[in-house]
Amino acid sequence: MKHTLCLLAGLLALSLLPASAADGASYPAKAPVLKYEVPAKWTTEVDPADGSISINSDDERVSINFGETEAEASMEVFKIMLPAMVKEFKDAKEVEAPKEHTSDGLTGYTATYAGTVEDSPVVIIMVLFQAGKDRSIIANFVLDNPASLPKEQGEKFEAFMKSLKGVEK
Repeated sequence: MKHTLCLLAGLLALSLLPASAADGASYPAKAPVLKYEVPAKWTTEVDPADGSISINSDDERVSINFGETEAEASMEVFKIMLPAMVKEFKDAKEVEAPKEHTSDGLTGYTATYAGTVEDSPVVIIMVLFQAGKDRSIIANFVLDNPASLPKEQGEKFEAFMKSLKGVEK
């Protein structure tokens, strides 16, 4: 009984940690390019077939996905990939045109779209991170109905984005 109470107390203490103190991770597992911290209560799922990662908020209103590609990142490659990247989103419309972006040791290309999923409005941020010769990391950040996103989830998403950094080589 005492062991169970200690375990429950430990789990409760972990659940009270701020989002920035949550799980730290890097991607991909072999030769990492980026690192990040998963907010408390969010889930991470790794696809054993290709190593891609899906990170989801506990209310499933925020979804973040990373996958590795064998194409070297460039604006031309990104523009070619974008139609396939947004095809699963109904009525996807470009909100912010593709542009190069560098921040916290990560360089890549980003574009923002608005669309719908199951009749709910979504904002989709697509990114292609540079990862070296013949290699890049493709990412998407999907916010379901961002106008009504709970403040806590918005803060956790912001904390996740601030935690996203390049891995020093």
